[in-house]
Amino acid sequence: MNHQMPKHKHQIVPNPKPWGSIRSSLHSLIAVLVATLLVATVYLTQEYGVQFLEDCTASTTVKTSGDSCNLFSGKWVFDNQSYPLYKGLQCTYMSDQLACEKFGRKDLSFQNWRWQPHQCDLPRFNATALLERLRNKRLVYVGDSLNRNQWVSMVCLIESAVPPELKSMHTNGSLTTFKATEYNATIEFYWAPLLVESNSDHPVNHRLPERIVRVQAIEKHARHWTDADFLVFNSYLWWRRSMMSVLWGSFESSDGIYKEVGMPRVYEMALKTWSDWLEVHVNPNKTKLFFVSMSPTHQSAEEWGVTSGENCYGETEPIKEEGYKGNASDPKMMRVVENVLGELKTRGLDVQMLNITQLSEYRKEGHPSIYRKQWDALTEKQLANPSSFADCIHWCLPGVPDIWNELLYAYIFQ
Repeated sequence: MNHQMPKHKHQIVPNPKPWGSIRSSLHSLIAVLVATLLVATVYLTQEYGVQFLEDCTASTTVKTSGDSCNLFSGKWVFDNQSYPLYKGLQCTYMSDQLACEKFGRKDLSFQNWRWQPHQCDLPRFNATALLERLRNKRLVYVGDSLNRNQWVSMVCLIESAVPPELKSMHTNGSLTTFKATEYNATIEFYWAPLLVESNSDHPVNHRLPERIVRVQAIEKHARHWTDADFLVFNSYLWWRRSMMSVLWGSFESSDGIYKEVGMPRVYEMALKTWSDWLEVHVNPNKTKLFFVSMSPTHQSAEEWGVTSGENCYGETEPIKEEGYKGNASDPKMMRVVENVLGELKTRGLDVQMLNITQLSEYRKEGHPSIYRKQWDALTEKQLANPSSFADCIHWCLPGVPDIWNELLYAYIFQ
């Protein structure tokens, strides 16, 4: 059916207003449109910008520089929904020195604490993302048993994302290497407790009555990690003495010169050799460098107000006092490290300090205590007084070193 248009149509009548009025109206219309766009932009930014920022925070990148966020200033928050990040009993490469649950520890709440920086959030650890970042690369930890503690933590964080047939562990002298074959990525630990050469360099037989250090010699160690892509150093625990014997010459030579040098001077001499080596041999465009600050011990319960003669044995809760500092962490030694790293920076080499000291100070309950493999048979006297053989130096896993690695993770993805 055809519909006819009505005979009487609305006709467009020309606007009798002059051109000046039309231009004024156009300007007003444009102003209204601009204002509308601005309001819409602000609204959308408020509505969706928060979610965008939350997504950025939750991703594998984080801004860790500047005054806006100090990752090392914060508090411990109990979080048994998200932590631990892995199950200790299921970690293929767990060390018996750190496997507290395996060796009888019943209170496992030490596994459930999350580090919360005051001004921001740490990115959630993503093993697959890190493996992808490490593809065809080497991540090498160099230092003492506390650095090995952190290395074991990293291997446990990573290895569950790798099928059994595509991962391996191999030891060659002082170097132990975990390899994820599919990614051609390695996470390695090199035993060098004083960084420079010493008579304690043997990876197993290093407990000697006298400690001797060659403060000017590092090449024997350094050649094993020259081409690494990420280097994580530490060295503090083995320097905790008032004097150390310094050797000028080689251990094989009979005409070497020995001299007793006090702390922290001898520590400074060793770090100078280490920093000079880095400046000459490390390519800053290839290698990211990190230095882990001193790990606190909890060997004297008097420091946190408990009975004299006790230590970390039997502790089940972190220290709540903000800013708490024990006596075992030496500020003079920390300043030596800061000065050496500051000088390196002026020479064009940036070493990021992972300042784990304060956050670890709070965690008196995080040590293995008596819940680890005992390498020597315990005496009746020790068995009668468990705190006498408690390990209040190293850390249970899962536990505090996982957070050290979350901090490292944040900087790797920076």
